Amino acid sequence: MAPAEQPDAELVRRAQAGDVDAYAEIVRRHERQLRVVLLRILDDARDVEEAVQDAFVQAWRNLDRYRGEAALFTWLYRIGVNTALARRRRKGFATVDIAALEGREAPEVNPWRGPEAAAEAADLRSLVLVALAELPFEYREAVVLRDLAGLSNEEVAAALGVSLAAAKSRIHRGRLQLRDLL
Repeated sequence: MAPAEQPDAELVRRAQAGDVDAYAEIVRRHERQLRVVLLRILDDARDVEEAVQDAFVQAWRNLDRYRGEAALFTWLYRIGVNTALARRRRKGFATVDIAALEGREAPEVNPWRGPEAAAEAADLRSLVLVALAELPFEYREAVVLRDLAGLSNEEVAAALGVSLAAAKSRIHRGRLQLRDLL
């Protein structure tokens, strides 16, 4: 079976046995999703790239500690967030610089809606990013994982190391605060 077709658990088992190709497939599968999460924590694209790389290096070094009790991405997420937070502390970040996030993803222009609709979508995206940056970190983290990274409530709880009820509460309160800010 080709690595791209193997489940995470099998790739982890192979990587724990020293198979570098299996680990490369793990990185390929989860790098984009981890980058999306870390983009919401760090304000500089270079910092995000370095944090993602550092997280995967740490994960490789500590792969023997992964026991499969949670989803692989949950484990990688925790390493990535810890890496990003350490980077923020070292650099003394106070807030997320939304200007650094703008323009990373060009809005799609629907030929039926025209450029005005694309401009409105870009404006809305900017407003949401500004509002998201104003949320308390615990709410922002939960909302980003649920609504931007696409994790389930259970996966959010596991990634944050909190109960399911606490994760749902953070998501709900974060969404309410976002609504009020918008």
